[in-house]
Amino acid sequence: MRFRHKGNKPSLTRRHLILLAVLVITLLPAYLRAYSLNGTSDAPTLLVGDKVLVNQAAYWIKVPYTRIKLLHLSHPRRGEMVLIRAPEQSFFIFKRVIGLPGESIEILENHVIINGRPLPLKALSERDFSWVPASHHMGSSVYDEDGHWVTFTPGVGEHRNFAPVRLKAHEYFLLGDNRDPSLDGRVWGPLEEDAIFGKVILTVSSGLRNK
Repeated sequence: MRFRHKGNKPSLTRRHLILLAVLVITLLPAYLRAYSLNGTSDAPTLLVGDKVLVNQAAYWIKVPYTRIKLLHLSHPRRGEMVLIRAPEQSFFIFKRVIGLPGESIEILENHVIINGRPLPLKALSERDFSWVPASHHMGSSVYDEDGHWVTFTPGVGEHRNFAPVRLKAHEYFLLGDNRDPSLDGRVWGPLEEDAIFGKVILTVSSGLRNK
């Protein structure tokens, strides 16, 4: 009777684990990247100097360091903070997904209206946001808009109104949380889904909060 020698199995398992670890370490930077915030258009959610971790495989898995798509995972959802390349620019910025494909978007005095229904907007106490540095130029009022913070000065912002637009398939409408100074969909219109590079999954404070 012959017995199969099993002594090599643990070493094969270790070898596979090592190869897997090397693969993960090699590919991880292609899909998870950290960025430092240097703009104020998303205050008070994001402050200058915050470190933001972006999952660049949240919607599509692509060939590393290319735009070649391999596998579709999901579509951007309303309320998600995403990374995009500024239209006609070479730098990346963060904006919040507000309008989804097929929806009608309108803005009246900073109130977002989707398919004829305004997004819920609840006033918050400005004193609770006194930790935001004045250099971020927040509006005079802060609100909870459908579960996230927004700020604007009623009756003041240059882009506080936006004529109705119907989003096409694969088009999204994005806004900054700091509505008065933000350059966003109100300026450059809807964006194709291909312009969205990833989703914010973690923010590390710059230390400006609670000061």
